[in-house]
This record gives sequence, C-alpha cells and structure tokens, in this order.
Amino acid sequence: MKLPAFKLERFFAKYEFKAPYLLCSSDCEAMTIEELLSLESGTASKFNQTWLGYTETQGNPELRQVITGSYQKIGIEDILVHASAEEAIFIFMNIALKSGDHLIVHFPGYQSHISIARSIDWLQSQ
Repeated sequence: MKLPAFKLERFFAKYEFKAPYLLCSSDCEAMTIEELLSLESGTASKFNQTWLGYTETQGNPELRQVITGSYQKIGIEDILVHASAEEAIFIFMNIALKSGDHLIVHFPGYQSHISIARSIDWLQSQ
C-alpha cells in the first residue's frame, strides 16, 4: 500500500524542534522520565523492572486491566492497546470500511483519516 506523504509529519520534521514556540502539538507536555516517575512513589523501581520485549498482540494484560478501570461495562477482552493514533486509525478503517463506503472527516484534521480511507477504496476496487 502506498500512502501519500504525510504533510503534517514532513512539516514537523522540518520545524518542530527549531521553532521558538510550539502551539500545534496534540501530545502531552514533554517531561523527563525522572519527572514522570516522581509523580508517584515507588514507580522508579517498578520502571526498572519493566519488560521491553514483545507482549500479547492486544497489549500488555496489566495495562489493559488498568484501562478497564476507567469504564463501567468494559472488560479486559474489550481493550486493544495501540502504539499510536496512526496505528489505531489504520486498523479501525481496515476493519470497518469497505470499498464504496462513505466517511465524513472534519478538516483540517489528521491526514491519515482521509489517506487511509482512500487507499482502502482503491485497494478493494482493484
């Protein structure tokens, strides 16, 4: 599958770390690992024991269990953990959409909402 260049990422690659003020980020405030771990006692030792190998395809079971705590009627079997929004968008659209479907996307927005949907329509029409 060939998707068009992601213009926002190309823009960020060029300017994100050179601009004096960054007013366009959709991620959380940057901090060091030390600052993050200082927010809760005991996390530094837990962090040092974190496994960095492969985990289950749905995501780490412990993380999925913690996520279920935010919901009343969702169990661990209902949770999928993704590495990024891009991965989640790609997987969702490839599962939910088929050629000829119509998708309403607000604009301006994340380019993959449009690019991935268009690629699905093109692939399935071949």
